[in-house]
Amino acid sequence: AGMSVQFILFMGIELGMAVLLMRRQGLWKRLRAAPVSKRLLLGSRILSGTVIALVLLAGIYAAAIAAFGVRIEGSLVGFAAVALAFAVLTSTFGLLIAAVGRTPEATRGIAIVATLLLVMLGGAWVPTFVFPEWLQTATLVVPTRWAIDGLAAMTWRGLPLDAALAPVTVLLGFSALFGWIAVRRFDWEE
Repeated sequence: AGMSVQFILFMGIELGMAVLLMRRQGLWKRLRAAPVSKRLLLGSRILSGTVIALVLLAGIYAAAIAAFGVRIEGSLVGFAAVALAFAVLTSTFGLLIAAVGRTPEATRGIAIVATLLLVMLGGAWVPTFVFPEWLQTATLVVPTRWAIDGLAAMTWRGLPLDAALAPVTVLLGFSALFGWIAVRRFDWEE
């Protein structure tokens, strides 16, 4: 779960970098000139990023099942819900990066550091249950913690569907926040 989250969040960075490169190359101005709404332009970026993240996650878990015997011991519906919520989070994270960043070069470094902090605090490198009590509590505001916990609950922990509800809710909440900030900060004139 942890390495999947890390890998896919790095893909989210690339989604943001693609928007910044589109701006630099003038493609963004061409897209804005098309008879489509701003909502459709950004929504299509979120949808395509979500689909890509889902396909990657499915591929990673298919390989893990085939090669390493990983099993979805919990709810399959819960697993799919957590995967979808995390894919949306990744996509809105990429859009947030594009909205906040100015140049691809400067933004990439900051986004990589932010992603590494998110996955480290989320429990991708070391399980959160070995963190000190205060850090376990503090990481509850880190979206990757919920993604990793949700995926772990549906796989090796074998928990039922209701164990996926909190991670899905929190991931979608962060997605809404990231998307809202991105839309508000997005520079349409650049």
